[in-house]
Formats: sequence, structure tokens, C-alpha cells
Amino acid sequence: MDELRERLARLDPLKEKSRDEFDKDPYLRDIVERNLEVAAQCCIDICNRIISLEKAKKPVDSHDAIIRAGELNIIDAEFAKRIAPIAGFRNIFVHGYLGLDWDEIYRNLQRLEDLLQFADAIANWIRTRG
Repeated sequence: MDELRERLARLDPLKEKSRDEFDKDPYLRDIVERNLEVAAQCCIDICNRIISLEKAKKPVDSHDAIIRAGELNIIDAEFAKRIAPIAGFRNIFVHGYLGLDWDEIYRNLQRLEDLLQFADAIANWIRTRG
């Protein structure tokens, strides 16, 4: 959770950058790319860890881990469906499938509230578990 919050804090001021600034600055794009990749991995890892702690059925992949977190009421089920594609987004970063889609990266930068909502939901789940 600490790592996720740290990555989101690094990204937050960057979401104010215009698309033109984003396109013209390769260093900015690199910073956004790496921090979004780590934030997405944090979400996946958190879901997998909680699923393991709950001794629930092991997910088949990263996307399924997020969906499963919704099924287990760790996060809201509808929200889980909305955020689960971040797993595929992370795979593109890590494996370099078909190059990077800078439009999608910029869109995800503008949607940091989803990752913040995820972090808040996990923090709430932890609080309720004592």
C-alpha cells in the first residue's frame, strides 16, 4: 500500500500536464510510464496477497485477481470490473507488446482517481479486518 500511495503521489502533479507537454517531453512520458506500471503492479500484488490471506481460490491471471477481489467484497464488484483492465495495461508495459500506446497512457494518467479509489477501498478493507 505504501508503494502504491508513493507512486500515486508522484503521478498526481503530472496529471495537470497538457497532452502537448506530455507528447513533447520524453522524460515526462518515461516518468509517467514507469510510475503507472508500478502502481498497476501494486494493485495486482495487493489483490493476490489478500486473496491468499483469505484462502480463496487462486486467480488464473492478474485480471482475474482484481475481479476476484470484487467477488470477495474486498473492493466493490462493479469497480473491480472497471479497474481490472489495468492488469492488461501493466502487461503491455512489462512485455512491450506492440509498443506503447501513449494515448492510453495519458488517459490512465488522467484517471488516477480510480487508483486512489482502489487504495482507499483496500485501506478500508484492512481497517475492517482489524
